[in-house]
Amino acid sequence: MRMPDRTVEYQDEQGRLFVIRAPADLVQMQDALEQRHHQFIITHWEELAAASLSGYRQAGEGVLIISEASPPSSKALQTSFAIHRLAYATPEALSILQEGLQVLHWLSDQLEQYDPQHTILLLFATAGEPRAYAVDGDPPPPQALRFVQAINN
Repeated sequence: MRMPDRTVEYQDEQGRLFVIRAPADLVQMQDALEQRHHQFIITHWEELAAASLSGYRQAGEGVLIISEASPPSSKALQTSFAIHRLAYATPEALSILQEGLQVLHWLSDQLEQYDPQHTILLLFATAGEPRAYAVDGDPPPPQALRFVQAINN
């Protein structure tokens, strides 16, 4: 049985539309942590979409895992930015993680139906309970990948 989800739409200052879906459970309703995740997704959309599509092209279906690294040792840097680590996990790798996590069941449902040319699947590995999202954004992942490759060359 497919797990239900809920949808939030955002439009940024440039008029780009973002549709963010998440599991429709009571634990992960719109809270401050989810708001920070949404802001992170919108702010770093091109990089996340490019990393997700690159992972798909190399390993097949999967989820982009985002974890916050240790904070910088300099107090000045701690307030100016956070360091995040990205990893790409296939369904097989996800199954090794805790089977009982409801968010992983929701991600498994999403993996069966998502189109990596339009949607990225994210798992924020936060302290406590991880948070999962399926995101469609502008530009779509193939254009985001070309954009990121162009600015890095």
